[in-house]
Amino acid sequence: MRLNLNILFIFSLSIFLITGSIYSVCAEEEKVRAKIGIQIKSGDRIVRAKSNDRLKKGDLLRIYLHPEEASHVYIVHTDLKNVTFLNEDQQKIQSSTLMMPSPRDYYEVDGESSTETITIIVSPNEVPELLKKLEQQNKSYAEWLEYENILIEKGKIDLSTSTVKPFPMAGNVRGLPGASDIDPFMKELQIFSGKSILVKKYEFKVKK
Repeated sequence: MRLNLNILFIFSLSIFLITGSIYSVCAEEEKVRAKIGIQIKSGDRIVRAKSNDRLKKGDLLRIYLHPEEASHVYIVHTDLKNVTFLNEDQQKIQSSTLMMPSPRDYYEVDGESSTETITIIVSPNEVPELLKKLEQQNKSYAEWLEYENILIEKGKIDLSTSTVKPFPMAGNVRGLPGASDIDPFMKELQIFSGKSILVKKYEFKVKK
């Protein structure tokens, strides 16, 4: 009987170790990581945007995004009234850096809204429900905000157990080979992580 109990104990321990290992691997696989940044050009001054920065009319913005793995990407702009899907024509990224609106152009702040937001969503798989919402002709800001908050909660990870490990910027910028050599801002991009989906939101207050 004691032998059987020992065998049962060893068998149970083996199952625990195996399932524990599987859980660890799955947890690691669920993490989504990307290098993300927004460049603000205000006159001759160029800085990296913080999550809650202040802008003024005429400021220029460029979005940088480099996922660690091949990913589906959704970049959304709102001004608290309108919801705009910025990268409607290019959602799948593989081993390259996406720069919006382009490696040579910027978005310009028109000063007509007191708040401008940019939300960057990265997922290893296509998100049909998200795509459907973004492709609607008349997108309600209130409905979008509700859905966006759901995505933010879904992507939250336990920061106390999170480790930030660097990953290389493989591949080129879309439409501009070798841009990483001529754009030093790309080397300053921060790494952000999410669980199963990564959501990074910037909310800018605009000075009239």
